[in-house]
Amino acid sequence: MGYKVEKVKFPCGGEYCSGLLYLPSGDGPFPGVVMAGGLGIVKEIHADDYAGYWASRGVAVLSFDYRRLGESEGEPRLAIYPEDQLADYRCAIRYMRGREEVDGDRICLWGTSFSGAHVLSLLLFPPRGVRCGVAQVPIVYMHKTLEMHHGSISPLLWLAEEAREECCRGEYGKAVIPIASQNPPGLITSGEAVEYYMEQASRYKTMENKVTIDSLDRIIGYNPGYQAELVSKPILFIVAERDKTVPTGDVIEVASKVKVDKRLVRYMAGHYDVYKDPLKIDVAKLELEWYKIHLEES
Repeated sequence: MGYKVEKVKFPCGGEYCSGLLYLPSGDGPFPGVVMAGGLGIVKEIHADDYAGYWASRGVAVLSFDYRRLGESEGEPRLAIYPEDQLADYRCAIRYMRGREEVDGDRICLWGTSFSGAHVLSLLLFPPRGVRCGVAQVPIVYMHKTLEMHHGSISPLLWLAEEAREECCRGEYGKAVIPIASQNPPGLITSGEAVEYYMEQASRYKTMENKVTIDSLDRIIGYNPGYQAELVSKPILFIVAERDKTVPTGDVIEVASKVKVDKRLVRYMAGHYDVYKDPLKIDVAKLELEWYKIHLEES
């Protein structure tokens, strides 16, 4: 089955998010997947990884940029505010439900790494039409993840406090740090993360390996794993056993607390191997099977 790609915009909070909509050929309406990237990752990256594969097999896919990132509107640029990103997901779902080519009652949410945390959060009280989710190598406790990289969150809290004056004046552009860097300051320090972020920033012109320091408090405080028992829709967890970026044990522990239909699949791989061949196709196939099970017509 063929597919077409449409560049779209949808409103959120008085601004517009930019998206890529992958529509299968033929007669719809099709089941849909709404996807977004991890920390600072722009829409093209994971759309290139997965969206075409699913669209060619009958699933409509919307990959979008959060506000303040990529081609989406919003200030301050490069700010990563979890609550706002959740709102962007909800607006993306609303947009998909309004497309006549999409069956608005058959939607799956897909997230990876930081956006895997968003899927967990959204499935607590899911928007209308959402039937299931995929949390791929998710960050479930942000403070524990950062402790793994820094030994303690104290250096990041100190950094946030040092930049408080600039942030209070709204001078966000003067207060940014790398997302991935092995040399301080930087949010994520693993070698696999640094390699990945440098590669993506060189490939995609809208991608920047930066985050505003005023985002730090909000990122550190974002820990949806503590609410796992409230997840109310089926969820597929993908775990990378050799993950050097996210604590694998945390994901397994959180998955064990989910009371609804769930599946946890482990790969002997690193955090970013799920975006690379040949594993990427195996993961895409597994997730497609999940969609077919949970997005069947009623």
